Amino acid sequence: MEQLNSEEQVIIEEINHSEHTEIHIIEYICYPFYLALLCLLCILINLNKRKFRRRYRVDEIFLFIAVYLFNVLITWNFFDFFDKIVRFIITLIIIFGIQHYIGRVQIVGITGGIGCGKSTVAKYFNEFLKVQVIDCDQIARDIVEPGKPAYKLIVQRFGLSVLAGQQDGQPIDRQKLADVVFQDNQKRKQLQAITNKFIFKEIAKSIWKICFVQKDQYVVIDAPLLFESKVLEYFCFPIITIVVTSQEEIIKRVKERSGLTEEQILQRIESQMKAEIKIKKSDIVIANDKSEKSLIRQVQEKVFEYLI
Repeated sequence: MEQLNSEEQVIIEEINHSEHTEIHIIEYICYPFYLALLCLLCILINLNKRKFRRRYRVDEIFLFIAVYLFNVLITWNFFDFFDKIVRFIITLIIIFGIQHYIGRVQIVGITGGIGCGKSTVAKYFNEFLKVQVIDCDQIARDIVEPGKPAYKLIVQRFGLSVLAGQQDGQPIDRQKLADVVFQDNQKRKQLQAITNKFIFKEIAKSIWKICFVQKDQYVVIDAPLLFESKVLEYFCFPIITIVVTSQEEIIKRVKERSGLTEEQILQRIESQMKAEIKIKKSDIVIANDKSEKSLIRQVQEKVFEYLI
């Protein structure tokens, strides 16, 4: 009987030890990860609150209440009473803290196909509305300069043939690289997979500097691949898509500014997301089939009501 009691005691101690281990795993590994996801969710709600109001007629306060109730359900089964109170307070601090610091920020997205006039609209925001613009094309150029991590990965994947002079350490010849990736959809995706994470990092740094260091309320992201990135569209409102209905007009504009051949331009057009899909995903659609003055007038008429 004593031997049996001893065995039972060992089993009970093992059970208690496993329970404590499980609690430690939840507390020190799972809970911080959960808090990080909670922060990201609150950031997304704040950045998209105007979208929820306009598109879905939902006030963000109801979303925050839902988040808090979800947090109550998650924490209720894993912690004792005192720990529950502490974690409820932490959640409230996160929700109201993020709402205070991020609630005023509005990130405007500008996108469109090649030759559509995105840069003209971005320039208007910058020069006339005094809103700083994050130019994703320029970031894409900066991150592939010699010595940068993206440069090294591109050379490893595509070889020295995409470099000027085909010598290591020389700048990437953008035309050679374009000729490679626009003829092969798989290689284009590989290039995007290499560069996207570095582009997102630079965008995040720019947003932090503009909105939280310089304390600007508005910032514009000029991103040709805004929807293709599958990330930026969730941080931008409104999303402005510039379209040109005539393919001949697009070819003419791009030829004048870049010197590309018609075949090269068509390859780039074919590689882009269809305009119809972008239009469905957008908040504002602006047709740039006429003059620059007409384009700016549409921006003035359609965009200002969203900037509140």
